[in-house]
Amino acid sequence: MRPPSGIGEASPKSDGSFVVETRFRGCIVRCELPRADVARILPPGVRLENARRRPAARHPVVFIFGDHDRSTVLFATLRLPTGVQFHEMVIAVPFVRAAADPTTAVYLPRVFSTEPVVTWSGNAHYGYAKRLVPLEWLGDTWVASDEAGALLAHAVVEPHGPWERAATSPLASFPAALGRLRVLGCRSDGSVVRSHFEWDLSESWIRPLRASVSVDAPLGRGMEAGAYASAEAVEVADMGWRLSWPDASSGRPPHQRREPGGVRRV
Repeated sequence: MRPPSGIGEASPKSDGSFVVETRFRGCIVRCELPRADVARILPPGVRLENARRRPAARHPVVFIFGDHDRSTVLFATLRLPTGVQFHEMVIAVPFVRAAADPTTAVYLPRVFSTEPVVTWSGNAHYGYAKRLVPLEWLGDTWVASDEAGALLAHAVVEPHGPWERAATSPLASFPAALGRLRVLGCRSDGSVVRSHFEWDLSESWIRPLRASVSVDAPLGRGMEAGAYASAEAVEVADMGWRLSWPDASSGRPPHQRREPGGVRRV
């Protein structure tokens, strides 16, 4: 399934905290998984927030997949279009909290991408656990395969209502709330990196979906194979997506840091 393109243009904004922006066309699917299973996905120093307005035994995992285009690098007052287009699939655990951090965040345990530079930067600077793999739409099925063609994950989506302007649609409350959360990644050395997405829905379109997501092979820490029906799912068209620079305060959780002389702080 391919969302419509060319509906609206991103409004340029000057904000030195952001480094790149794209326009996104794709799906945002929330599934509710057993809380104990989701907790196993998190790295040391990151924990699930207490459940609010949902069963205490469940916690959401969000799958975000689709196409990025109109990629632009932001540097000071400069906007440098790159012409890069790529597919991406983000697995996100919202409503988590890092050690000694007062803000609720979303943790990214795995991201799949078709763009080499985006993949390298996401790993080196942000700890997003990105992996360069083939991604594609086959009709209404989104497919992620490994380098040998074996299935990693797939999602089947079905439109469940008409397109609406996101700026005035109640459907936008779910992605808008997710886009306000700080983003956490974890580098291979265990350091937690903080960054931020900005999802601009002001010029976007949105419609409801029925969706199911299948994880067909282990995807990393705690992410075993399984099939999940959506608790909430939407498709967005021409959503502005900006990524901030990594937070300068990012680093190891307190229990992993070492003071001068090799004394570990706990």
